[in-house]
Formats: sequence, C-alpha cells, structure tokens
Amino acid sequence: MSTGQERKRMEARFGEIGQGLTELTIQGKRYDLYQLLKMLGMDHDDIRPIDAHCVNGADRFAIRYFDLEERLVIAYEFDAEFRYLGEQVAHIDEWMGEEYYNFPWAIFCPDSH
Repeated sequence: MSTGQERKRMEARFGEIGQGLTELTIQGKRYDLYQLLKMLGMDHDDIRPIDAHCVNGADRFAIRYFDLEERLVIAYEFDAEFRYLGEQVAHIDEWMGEEYYNFPWAIFCPDSH
C-alpha cells in the first residue's frame, strides 16, 4: 500500500511519527506532552500524545496526537499563548495499511446490549 497524501504532507512538515520532542519550553516554562494537551483543552481520555515540535522559530508550536475515537493522527499548531493556528489530519490507516482493516478494534456503544 502506498503512503497516503495526508501522511506525506504531515511527515514533510513534522518528520516521521514519534520522532519529535517529548516536551516544549514556551515562554520560559517547560511542558510535557500531557501538560500541553491540558493547556490546549484537549486532555481527554481518547487522546494520546505522540510528539511535539517547534515550528518556524520560537512563536509557533505543534503537538501531534492520536484521537482513538476518530482514529486520526492530528498535528495541532498553536502559538505561545496556546491559541489555535491550524492543523493537519491523517487517518491511522495511512500508517497501518491493510492491517487497519484486520485489526480487532473495540467498538463501544453505551446503548448496545
């Protein structure tokens, strides 16, 4: 299976998945990946951080994370005040290939019995 366009675009900007930083220093304060998610209001049970990046100098940053519910890898860009600047999104099947369709994903629906 060939690499998808969204994955190529994301890796061109941020490198291979998992190759980024595990913490960022923003305005003199150090944040680990989970602290970054909290500062951005994205510290939810179904979000898993992957890596972080300094983008274009000292005033633009990104955190890449996996959204378990949507099965998306997202690179979320923000400024030093943690304001949203943009994002790139790629479906996890662009990394997993055919295995994605054979993977035993758990499906949870509270209304199903």
